[in-house]
Amino acid sequence: MSIVLPPMPVTEDRAFVVSEPAITDAATAYVAAGGDPSDSPRFFFGDLATGTLETLASVPLTRNEERVEMGNLAVSGYFGGIWLRDNLRDEPVESAQRVGAAPPGGVISALGLRTFGAFVAGLTDISRVPWLSAPAAQASVPVLLSLYGYNKGYLEYLLDNPPPGVPSMRDTLTCNGFLDCNSSLVDLEIANRYDSALIDLEHPPTLRWVDMKVWASVLEITTGAGRFVWQIITPPGGFSPNSYSALVDLSSAYLMVGKAATLASMKSYGDRDAYLASTAMLLQAGLWMWSGAYFSGLASNAPRGTIPAIVVSSA
Repeated sequence: MSIVLPPMPVTEDRAFVVSEPAITDAATAYVAAGGDPSDSPRFFFGDLATGTLETLASVPLTRNEERVEMGNLAVSGYFGGIWLRDNLRDEPVESAQRVGAAPPGGVISALGLRTFGAFVAGLTDISRVPWLSAPAAQASVPVLLSLYGYNKGYLEYLLDNPPPGVPSMRDTLTCNGFLDCNSSLVDLEIANRYDSALIDLEHPPTLRWVDMKVWASVLEITTGAGRFVWQIITPPGGFSPNSYSALVDLSSAYLMVGKAATLASMKSYGDRDAYLASTAMLLQAGLWMWSGAYFSGLASNAPRGTIPAIVVSSA
């Protein structure tokens, strides 16, 4: 079992390091569990990222181990962004001529990875200091709610607009409220770990929870923004039938991780739980590493079809 990783603009920074052995181990586990090694999008853009985020929220890690996990997310996000870029454009992407020491994928992609890497490094530093994590988790709630709402809107748009001839997947997402969503496509423990916060949001027991409920009520409007943006950027002929299922899987996983990060941050503030605040900040760091790398992939000038692969050698 091995993997093939195309060049990336940045493979190591203070927040992350791309480790091919670590990704190979994850790919081996994916295939051993019945995953299709030929389905690169499902592993690299979905399973690799969700498994990593589950680890960040559940397992004590050293600083070096955190950097390796963040590297997994950088790979998942960057190449996932290229894959999405290819599915939103009809014309081939021509790779720009490299001048001097210009990085593969382009300067903009490299700058994006380093910028988000610096931000993520700050979040991981904060996660190690409980008295800093608590106020940081509180301050991050409006941003997390906006990100979650946007992603909820675009996932709903995806589900409402399958390509011609492709069966509807609308019943995979159920929502009993803005933050009370579940996807049958996502098998993640952290997706529902913090759902007790939904009860406190519905019936706030303290002023802290009233504060959280107000933010959630105000920022629910971002769902409409997500639907609107994706209505504009959807290709004229609709989404590709070949990639639609994988795109829905990925978007569903992203929404569930965003929900977990948001509820964990809310709960840490509402319950005055400094330990949970540290966990929430590390989960946020992973979510932002994944997101930032995704934006970097969307901006990449790497040729069309530049995605990693799993290689299974025959005996």
